[in-house]
Amino acid sequence: MYVSMTGFSRSQMQTSWGTLSMEISSVNHRYQEISVRLPREFASWEPWFHQKLRKLFRRGKVQMRLEVLWAQSFKTGRVNREVLLSYCSELLELRRGLALPLALNVEQVASFPGVLDLPRFDDEEDSQSVEAVFDELLTNAASSWQKMRETEGDHLRDEVLSHLAELECLAAEIEERWLPTRDAAFAAMRARVSEALEKMGEKLEESRYMQEIVLLTDKWDVSEELARLKSHAAKFRSTGEDRESTGRKLDFIVQEMNREVNTLDSKVADADIRWLAVDAKACLERIREQIQNLE
Repeated sequence: MYVSMTGFSRSQMQTSWGTLSMEISSVNHRYQEISVRLPREFASWEPWFHQKLRKLFRRGKVQMRLEVLWAQSFKTGRVNREVLLSYCSELLELRRGLALPLALNVEQVASFPGVLDLPRFDDEEDSQSVEAVFDELLTNAASSWQKMRETEGDHLRDEVLSHLAELECLAAEIEERWLPTRDAAFAAMRARVSEALEKMGEKLEESRYMQEIVLLTDKWDVSEELARLKSHAAKFRSTGEDRESTGRKLDFIVQEMNREVNTLDSKVADADIRWLAVDAKACLERIREQIQNLE
């Protein structure tokens, strides 16, 4: 299954506290990385979101942001008069001791910790209702985000498979050119070995003679490399159809195919075949670039 690491979604929900907006965005990354940004009133919920998000993807850099447009009753808050008066009393006493003017900026004191009671969701009943809201909001946002990643993955799939088809055509052309070249090279080597032995006055048994030629030809025979390249290409196709996202597996298979092409290129001497091997390397590089975007 081809699933892109890149995606974005936005979901909104109305509650008694106000309007909640959640954004999920993701980009490419070698590993799994999660960033959660929450209003300070919900800061304690960050581990909960991390746990939920971790189950939604395998690799990539995901950022989730939650914003709240508070309802008027929650936005206003409530002034804790006892705390405010306590701050003012302490500040006035300090000012007297330092012989400073006794004027105080009450608005500034109101920003001190504990003076303004902002929305809190500490008790068990509130916590359960908050979790139900967050769960629904995250489910909706994650569903939209996943659909976008799958849509992008379908586009990547089409492009990757077109490059794979090109690679298979190049492999077939290399094999077509290699077979007659192999037979001619084998016959030429046999003739050269026979000529060399005759000049040296040496004679070998036919079985021993053929064994030596086989050992020599193994150094430039690419039949096995072509067979493995075909096998890897077939495995690449089947792996891409797995139900789970397989970007990392596909990357490993491309490395194996690249190894076979490099070995093939180092063995052959035919110029036309070597140019085809160069084209195959370029094709594999295009495939590798695209699957770097897959989860």
